[in-house]
Amino acid sequence: MIRACLSALLLVPLPAVAETLGKITAFIGADRRSWYTITMEQGGRTVPTASLRQGQRLSEMLVQGHPEPEFSTRGMFSVDARFLGSIAPGVVPLSVDVVHMPEGMGGPFWTSRGAAQRPVVEIVELELWGRVGQLTATFEAELCRKDKLSRPTDLADCRSVTGAIETDFFAN
Repeated sequence: MIRACLSALLLVPLPAVAETLGKITAFIGADRRSWYTITMEQGGRTVPTASLRQGQRLSEMLVQGHPEPEFSTRGMFSVDARFLGSIAPGVVPLSVDVVHMPEGMGGPFWTSRGAAQRPVVEIVELELWGRVGQLTATFEAELCRKDKLSRPTDLADCRSVTGAIETDFFAN
């Protein structure tokens, strides 16, 4: 009977478990916080929240962190950077977007888009072995409040953020 129950449990689909890739740590104002970069199973494939897309003309670094080592839009923090050519230490990005979603998709959001201070990302270390790698980067931005995605950014309600990314990543 016990063997039959255990065998039946093996056939029941279990919720997908996220695997931790690394961390984002930052000070939002004086408040120190951290987020996990993860992989998760979605539609039968592994989806990373830390990835690099290297192209001949344009490359992207996409890093999304979650307050717990599981996927959630609530509390999510992301740092995205686009580069002319390849991503490497010392290469300055063409553009950087930093977003914090403390309450999830319902808002409010905190974004670097439109802020007086231009966001900065510095790649400190980057190792790539085929389709996986390790990234260490620092960032600095001014995040301004946006009540909803369709609303304008409130440039009178901003806060500074500085931090670091230390994560494994997947390369596309």
